[in-house]
Amino acid sequence: YGNHDKNNKSESDIEKVTERNSYTNENLDDLKITKLFDENSLVDRSMPNSQLVLQKLSELKRKQQEILKHGTVSQKKTVKLQNDLLKSYSHWKGTKYELGGDSSSGMDCSALTRRVYREVYGYELPRQTVQQIKVGAHIPREDLKPGDIVFFKPEDTNNHTAVYLGDSLFINASSSKGVVISTLENTYWNKYFKYGVRVRMA
Repeated sequence: YGNHDKNNKSESDIEKVTERNSYTNENLDDLKITKLFDENSLVDRSMPNSQLVLQKLSELKRKQQEILKHGTVSQKKTVKLQNDLLKSYSHWKGTKYELGGDSSSGMDCSALTRRVYREVYGYELPRQTVQQIKVGAHIPREDLKPGDIVFFKPEDTNNHTAVYLGDSLFINASSSKGVVISTLENTYWNKYFKYGVRVRMA
C-alpha cells in the first residue's frame, strides 16, 4: 500500500469511502434476496378494473427490475418498501369487508391500514379513519409516495383510508370486494380522493 501514498488520500477519506461502499453493498445484498412480487397472484380478476391494475403492477415490476440493476440505493429502498407493502397485502388479500372488523374473518378500511403499518413499519396507527388522517402532513396526489395513507371522502358513506403503493395503486379494503389492490385511475376512487397523509413516525 505504501506505493499508493502519492494518491494523497488521507486515511479518514479512505475510511469514509470504505464506509460508504460497505453501506451500499450491504443494502444491495439485502435487496438481492428480495423476491419481486407475482402480479398474477395479487389481483382479484372479478374487480371492474382488474386488467388495469394487473397492467400497472406489471409496469411497476418492470421498473423495479430496472432499478435493481441500475438504480440508486434510495430507489432500491423504495423497491424494498413496495415489496414489503405487497407482502403485508398478501397476508390479507381476499379478506371480506366488515365494518368494525379487524381479523381474517372480516376487516374494514382503517383496520387494514393499521395492520399494514404494523407489519411493515412496526408503527401503531389509531384505529379510526378520522384519527388516522391526523397523524401526518397532508400530501397532494401528485406528491404521493409508497407508504402514504390515501384518504377518500365518498358521498353518503363512511370516510375511507388505504395505503399507497405507487403508480396510482393502493392497498384497499373495498366494501364490495374486500381486501384488494385498487387504482386511483378508477372513476370512483379518482372522484372521491381528498389527499394523502405522510405519517410522522417519530
